[in-house]
Amino acid sequence: MKPIKVRNIGNSVGIILPKELGLTNGDIIQTEKKGNLFILDTSEIAREHDRKLIEDSFADFEKELIVSESKMKATFEKYGWQ
Repeated sequence: MKPIKVRNIGNSVGIILPKELGLTNGDIIQTEKKGNLFILDTSEIAREHDRKLIEDSFADFEKELIVSESKMKATFEKYGWQ
């Protein structure tokens, strides 16, 4: 990963993180300082993302938007699906 430059933001300083990190506007990153080492922890963001995917999956299941393989096969076998 390339170096990150610290910039002035008003009376403070800040950094601009590369988009490859997969962060979005409003994400809150946990930080920790150990000597001269700064640790940016995104595990909580990943956990929230996974939680949202699971909740969306349950919502799809409740709306019967999930179809089993056997039901797909029965529906599309007239088109040659085997």
